[in-house]
Amino acid sequence: MTRWVSLPAVIVCVALSTTRLAAQPSDPPSDRPESATSGSGPSQSAPAGADGHLQAGLISFASGADSMDRPYWRTNLFGRFFKDQKYLVTTWWPREFRRPAFSSSLLAGVAFAASSSASADGGMDLELGRYIRNESPASRSWRRVSDLGNAATGAALIGAGYLLGRWSHHDQLAEASSLSAEALLSAGLYCTALKSLSARSRPASGGLGDFFEYHPDAGQVGGSFPSGHATGAFTVATVFAGVYADHPWVSWAAYGTAGLVGVSRVTLRRHFPSDVLVGAILGHSVGRMVVVRQRGSGEAVARVEPFVDLAGQEAGVVWVRRW
Repeated sequence: MTRWVSLPAVIVCVALSTTRLAAQPSDPPSDRPESATSGSGPSQSAPAGADGHLQAGLISFASGADSMDRPYWRTNLFGRFFKDQKYLVTTWWPREFRRPAFSSSLLAGVAFAASSSASADGGMDLELGRYIRNESPASRSWRRVSDLGNAATGAALIGAGYLLGRWSHHDQLAEASSLSAEALLSAGLYCTALKSLSARSRPASGGLGDFFEYHPDAGQVGGSFPSGHATGAFTVATVFAGVYADHPWVSWAAYGTAGLVGVSRVTLRRHFPSDVLVGAILGHSVGRMVVVRQRGSGEAVARVEPFVDLAGQEAGVVWVRRW
C-alpha cells in the first residue's frame, strides 16, 4: 500500500507566525462598485417603501452570490482532483516533458535505476544505498521521520493545518493545506500506477532492485519504484514553498524535511536511492501543477455576476471575463 508524506507539524505550527499576504493571486478583484459591496455608510441607506424592499432584496442576492465566489483552494477538493487529471494529461505533462530541467532529470533517474537493475550485483544504486546506510544506520529517529509518511499521519497533519488556518483566519496556511491535499491525491494516483507497472523489488531481504518482478521470491517485496514517501514529501514541500514564496525559510524547512524523509527510506532498506530521486521529481512536478492551477496562470475565467448600483438605482447582471 502506497504511503504519502506530509510536512511535519512544526512547519504547520510555525507558519502561523508569518504575515498573511494582502491578497492571494487567486482572489479576483471586485468588479462591483463600492456601494454594492460595502454594508455601511450613508449612501447605502435604502429608501422606505417598495423601492427600499426591492433594493434590499437585490443587495441580499448580491451578498449570496459573493458567498459563492470562493477562491480556488476553497472549492470542492474532489472536483478539483478530477479536473486536474484532464489538465495533467492534456496540458501539464506535455509541457513538462518539453521542459529540459524536468525531462533530463527524470530520464537520468530512470536510467540510473534501469542500469542498476541490469547489473548482477545491484550496481551503483545498491552501492550508494549501502553507503548511506553505513553513514546513517537505521535507528529509532529515522523510523520516526519515516513514520511521517504514513497515510493517517499525513491526513491528520494536513487536515489540522487547514482547520487551524481557517479558525485563525490565516488563509495562507489553509490554502497550502488544501492545495497539498489536492496535489497528494494526484501524486498518489500516478505513484501507485508506476509502482504497479514497474514492480521493482525492494532492497530488503536481499532484493537487487529488479524490475517487472510481478511474482517476487519468498521474503522479497515489490513496489519499490518510485518511493511513495518521497513523492508525497516533495509534493507537499513544493506546495508550501509556492504558497509561502514570500517567506524563503518555509522553502528551506519544507525541502529539508522532504529530503530527510527520502534518506530515511534508504536507511531503513525500504527503497533504493533512484526510487527516492524519481519520487522527488514526480512530487515536485505535481506540486507545481497545483500551485499554477491555484494562481490561474494563463487561464481565462468567465462567469455571470449580479450587479447593483444604489447610487444610480440600477441593477442587473454582467458578464465578467478575467485573465
